[in-house]
Amino acid sequence: MAIELDTSEFIKSIEELESRVDKAQLKFVRTSAAEVERVAKSSMRDTAINPSVSYGKRGHHPSQAYNPPAIDYGTMLQSITHDVIEQSGQPVGRVGSTLNNPPYPKYLEYGTSKMKPRPWLNAALIKCRSFFQQAANVILGGAIK
Repeated sequence: MAIELDTSEFIKSIEELESRVDKAQLKFVRTSAAEVERVAKSSMRDTAINPSVSYGKRGHHPSQAYNPPAIDYGTMLQSITHDVIEQSGQPVGRVGSTLNNPPYPKYLEYGTSKMKPRPWLNAALIKCRSFFQQAANVILGGAIK
């Protein structure tokens, strides 16, 4: 006696699950990248300045070392953006600044020989850790159910 097993329904449900997971993964990456951008900008707007130091024609007051950079003209703040690209078939979120000549965002993030760091991107990533966990549970967990 031979038993025939029809796996077409099972395969169809697996393919449907894969499709839902792929869409959820893309949504998670988009949502996470947008949140890192939002937090980075918000941190710069909320940063405390060092009132004892002032320089330049407009009397710029820099932020305290190891705090996000203080806003002067707002050029860097406006340059912060995010996007999602595909890399090896997977969505990858990128957050950064479009300023690159000179690379002020890099100088601020890591400091220079004359200036201590004013991290804005790594600080935003750290602040977003719990957001990532919650978003993963809601978005990715919802796709699997």
